Amino acid sequence: MDRQAKVTSVDALTAFRTSLVLYTGSVGNAVNGVRDEVRRMRTWLQVDQKAYWGGRLKRLRKQLEQAEAELFTSRLSAMTSHSAARQMAVTRLRRMVRESEERARELQKWIRNYDSLVEPLLKKLDGIQHFATHDLPKAASSIAQAERTLDDYARVAMEGGVDSRTGAVAKAGEEEEMSSDIPTEKGEDE
Repeated sequence: MDRQAKVTSVDALTAFRTSLVLYTGSVGNAVNGVRDEVRRMRTWLQVDQKAYWGGRLKRLRKQLEQAEAELFTSRLSAMTSHSAARQMAVTRLRRMVRESEERARELQKWIRNYDSLVEPLLKKLDGIQHFATHDLPKAASSIAQAERTLDDYARVAMEGGVDSRTGAVAKAGEEEEMSSDIPTEKGEDE
């Protein structure tokens, strides 16, 4: 049985290691991107949306107050034709205020619960982050070592050859009989 390895090129291993290094970088970037998105979402909820719904509620309440005042004034002056339109405007604004208040309450729930909902998912990212920062570089290093070993093996094999019986690398002109080199156990010769 021929146990000699026939290493002709380590280009595939080199290409794989290069791809692994690129993948390591992209995994790290993706994990950091997710963390950034989580922070942006938190800021968007706590700052942007809170300001938006707070401002909208303030404007709608002011409009509602003004519409109710106009409705009250029109009823006092007995302008019944304008009174129906003003009543519809007040009804519409009340509905908009209620909907906006509901949205503001939902927003407060999201703000309050955001971290407890997102943290378990971020914990899962920690494992991926560890994999990308520790395990993948170790794998790339191991592949680089394998490349060096195979390059050395291929160079020595081309220069000298390999003992087909044992698979041991021997230099040209220095192959010896392996049977004379086998040590005997102590006590057999005595």
